[in-house]
This record gives sequence, structure tokens and C-alpha cells, in this order.
Amino acid sequence: MIYFTSLELALETISKRTSSAMFGLKMFKQCMEDLGNPQLKLQCVHVAGTNGKGSTSSFIANILQASGVKVGLYTSPYLMHHNDRFRVNGQDMSDSDLLRYINMTTHLWDRYNLTMFEIDTLIAIWYFMDQKVDVAVFEVGLGGRLDATNVILPLVSVITTIGYDHMDFLGDTLDLIAFEKAGIIKPHVPIISYPQGPLVDDVFQRVSEERNSPFIQTSVANQVSVDLFSQVIEKEGVQYTLSMNAKYQCINASLAIECAHELQKHFPNISETAIHEGLKNTVWFGRFQKISEKPLIIIDGAHNINGMEALVESLSILPRPIHVLFSAIQGKDHAGMLRVLKPHVDSITVTEFDFYRKQSASVLAIDDDIRINDDPKSAYETLLSEVHDGSGIICGSLYFLSYMLKYIIKTGE
Repeated sequence: MIYFTSLELALETISKRTSSAMFGLKMFKQCMEDLGNPQLKLQCVHVAGTNGKGSTSSFIANILQASGVKVGLYTSPYLMHHNDRFRVNGQDMSDSDLLRYINMTTHLWDRYNLTMFEIDTLIAIWYFMDQKVDVAVFEVGLGGRLDATNVILPLVSVITTIGYDHMDFLGDTLDLIAFEKAGIIKPHVPIISYPQGPLVDDVFQRVSEERNSPFIQTSVANQVSVDLFSQVIEKEGVQYTLSMNAKYQCINASLAIECAHELQKHFPNISETAIHEGLKNTVWFGRFQKISEKPLIIIDGAHNINGMEALVESLSILPRPIHVLFSAIQGKDHAGMLRVLKPHVDSITVTEFDFYRKQSASVLAIDDDIRINDDPKSAYETLLSEVHDGSGIICGSLYFLSYMLKYIIKTGE
């Protein structure tokens, strides 16, 4: 059995376990069954979707925390370091705990051919159990039906915006993608979404009926006012303040509000005051997030076409000129994303970063108007020199945002 004394070495080792022979849930389900299905001892909320599931999960977790509920939050990918995938009441797991839990799993790796995400999911389950959380919010990693998190049995399931992403695994039409996301719908467990058109809605309706699951379609809040630091939204006559100003947060907050109302059946301490407080307290990494005011620098994890369209919706509140630094990983429709973005900004520079699935800057440059700088640190310094009274945006892969933010924090020390 492997035993690690170094967290750095442990993370380096599990990071190489990123794929299996076939995308599926069979081996991980067997692993959980052999362990006695510990996940079934947790009360959970399950959140799937193409875009917005991280923000929505965080909104829900913060509402629960504001209600006095002890809450675990499991998200991916990690934001600044691996530990922040596992949070209890907003606090990341410690290095010593993470190393200990990794060592608790090593004897299972080869027996069940576990990937890094499956190992992390098992760690999250054990950690939340040991921490005695009242409820754990699990964000789906990829898809839903075959995702490792789909071993849980939630109190409520939530599906956010459906769009085109991971089409090699999930299908190349919206209804096929929606079907994979609908895989998290469990018998008799309420499922919350919002109207997304017949292709998507009909899939959710059909699967919900097959599983006798209440299908709740919530209304989407309107944006009442917005500035660079916050926005006010209105849902069904009630106004809420969000500390994230992107227009697409109207959808994510609406789903979280509806989820909170459904969870009141299990946690009566969830009050309207707690919902307001939880929403206002939520700031989620890489979601139109201001990391510098002078010069104004925004980071946004727009890593597919729908995400880029959502980012473009919020550009009108930014001072001009707008200069963009962009990078993506392999397998993404970078050309489609850049075509959406280009008409709305003054310049785009593409770069690459140290990641095993990085896409080269030369490939990302879809035409001669897009500048290439394959050194992300140099590209960032150039961005700073150009922004002046305008705005700088760093966008694309969440892995890229994490890489850049670590560099920015380090240079600012």
C-alpha cells in the first residue's frame, strides 16, 4: 500500500490519474458499495449543468451557512489549491487533513481503477461525514449520469444552464447533453431548473415523470441595477443584493433561492433573512471577479461558447478600452469563443500556460488581429501597461485563471 509523507508528492501522483479506459461509473459504484455506501449517510444537494454550477453551489452553501446549518461544499476544479475543493462552512480543508485522507484511499486506487476525481469525491464524502456536516453540496464534475458524484442521494437536485461543452463525452446536441445532466434526477427527489426551451425542458420533464420526481421550474430574476461591484436583482417581487455583478448570476441566484425554499422542508431555520444574507455574502472565484481596481482587472472563467456569451452580456458596465488575455485547454471550441468575444472588445491576446492539456497560443490565434504571446506572465504585464483608464479581462480556462491568479498574488506580495 502506498503511504505518502509529502502532500506535494501525493497530489502530483493523483493528478496523473486523470483518465480511465472508459468514462463511466461502474467501478466507482462498486467501490462505494464495498465500503458500505457511506455517502448515503449524508444529507446532500446535487448541482449539475454546463455553466453556473459552481456559483449556484456556492450560493446554496452560503444560504445554508447563514441559516446556522453546518455545510460542506465540494467543487471542481480547484481554485487556488487542491484543498479548496473541500470546504466546511467556507473553510478549506487543511494540508494535514488532505494528506491523511489521500493516504486512506491509496489501497483502493488500483483495485477500482480510481481517477483523481473519484478519489477526491470519496475524500469529500469521508471528510464531510467526519466533520458531521448537516448537509453537503456536491457540484457535478462532468455531465451527471456517469459522474462520480452521482453516487449520492440528495434531498434536492439542481440543474443550471445547459450548453455545448464536453461534446466528445456528452453528445453534440442540447437534448443529448440535457439527458446526461438529467442523470442526477433521483426517484422522488425534487429537481429544480429554469425554462431553457423545449429541447432541454422536455428532457427534464420526461425523466422527472419516469422517476416520479417533482420538476420545479423556477422563474429567473430580473436585474434591477448594476455597478462594478454588485447588483440588485428582483425575483417574484422581492429584491436581493448580489456581490457578483455579472448578469448571468440572475439565473444562478434564482436557482439557489428556489433550492433554499425547497430545503426549508428539511431545515426550517432557512429564513428569508438568511437567503438575503447568503446571496450577498457569496463571491465565487472567476465569475466576473474584480481582482484589481486601479487598473481595473476582471477574471472570468468563460470556457465555452455559452460562458463567453454570458461574459459579453456584462461588458457594457466596464470602462473602455477593453483588453483581453485569453487561454484555453485542448478540446474546447476556442475559435467559437473568440468569435463571440472579438466584436465587443478592443484587443485580444492569446497565451498558453503550464498545464498538461494546454492549447498552444499559435493554435488559439484564429486570425491576424489576435495577438500571440506564449509567455503568460509577459502577456499579463503587457495587459497592465495597456489598460490605463479602461478594463483588462483575463478569461478562458479555470485552470488558466488559477495559474494567473497565483502569479498575480505572488508578484503583489
